[in-house]
Amino acid sequence: MSEEIAGAAQEFERSAGRLRSGLMAVAADVAPGVQPEVEESVKERRTTHGSMGRQFKISMTLPGVPWTSAAPAVSDALGAAGWCIEGGEGASGPYVKARRDGLEAGLFRQPFGAVCLWGEAPTVWFRARWKRPPRVATPQTVMPGYRLCRMCDGWGTCIECEGLGFMDGRQCIECGLGMDCSYCRGTGQQHLDS
Repeated sequence: MSEEIAGAAQEFERSAGRLRSGLMAVAADVAPGVQPEVEESVKERRTTHGSMGRQFKISMTLPGVPWTSAAPAVSDALGAAGWCIEGGEGASGPYVKARRDGLEAGLFRQPFGAVCLWGEAPTVWFRARWKRPPRVATPQTVMPGYRLCRMCDGWGTCIECEGLGFMDGRQCIECGLGMDCSYCRGTGQQHLDS
């Protein structure tokens, strides 16, 4: 059981919109009249303790724009907008990187010669750390002829993942995302004959 973080959906949209509009403006400055090939994606993020978030990413390929004119123009446009600029040479060639208010952006040269403007917004967490749901059975609530489940001790949730459905970013091998205790099927109780 985890709680939805208030305002997270709005923060995600604000952050994605700010990044999108900022990079579109840079692309228009760098390559006026060029229609960039835009690709947007949302990466789902999870921690081992069940926090869930999303990260917005965008990339824009600028066809026909040479690196020699794009790199200084992107640096100038981002710098004028208040971004901290860093440039260099990496394993895949020259690059420009920029950071501002948790956003990251940059420019790199693709293997076939086109330049690509990219950006990433920070992860926005939608759900806080997982909390195990309350017990479904206690010694006081066990039905006559039953006892607390020996495996889950009345919790009713999977004994491995505690009802989260995954462990360390992988599907739980005990419940297979069923999230209930496989011995009592989520009731927290076992018949006395079992």
